[in-house]
Amino acid sequence: MWIAKISGITNFDAAVSVDVSSDFAIGVIVEDFNEIRHVSKFDARRIFANIENCVTVAEIKPTSINDIFDIIDTCYPQIVQINGDFFDDINNLIELQSIITIPIIGSIFIDKQTLKSNILDPDPIKAAETLDQFVSIINLNLPLDESWRDIKKKKRITQLIRDIRGKITKPLVIGGGFKTINVGKIIHDLLPDAVDVSSGVERITGIKDSAMMQEFLQTVYDFKELLSGVDVTTI
Repeated sequence: MWIAKISGITNFDAAVSVDVSSDFAIGVIVEDFNEIRHVSKFDARRIFANIENCVTVAEIKPTSINDIFDIIDTCYPQIVQINGDFFDDINNLIELQSIITIPIIGSIFIDKQTLKSNILDPDPIKAAETLDQFVSIINLNLPLDESWRDIKKKKRITQLIRDIRGKITKPLVIGGGFKTINVGKIIHDLLPDAVDVSSGVERITGIKDSAMMQEFLQTVYDFKELLSGVDVTTI
């Protein structure tokens, strides 16, 4: 049952900093060459092979179903997270649901200005409701850090999450602007099932900082009673 994921892990040392508990997950961005934090599928396999406690997630931007199978067969993750616009075609969702045997996280990117979804429907509530039928977990990437400094934006995000929670049945993971300093407050306000962080635990862009990761995870753990968590064994 994981409650926090560190995304963009690029090496084994960073992975070890997270691999202390099944309460946590690591996300490895596999062969997305436009992303500074990407690694090869063979490096991803080596990282995952040495993980003992936390949940392993391969994060990919596939162009075909075959790309997804290739990552699963090469890297052996416990979960695959689909980023990008692959799920903008509902036929891909239908096909994937019928043939993939491990949990799938479907990601929705919410535009920080318009709060529109990047897939399925501009209305993020409708997009999440559709995605909910086909994936195991929904990940929302939100402009959290900016919004929590603006009362109007904060209210819009809070209401959006409430509306989405009322329409979906799958676990909801949120990310986008988390830092140790704000994660407790946002958990308290939004009550997600789990949280996702990447740049918020980096001193240098693209390089995870062990101390920052541990501080972040401890803060999330302190709010554990407010997080339902994501149980991959029941998905």
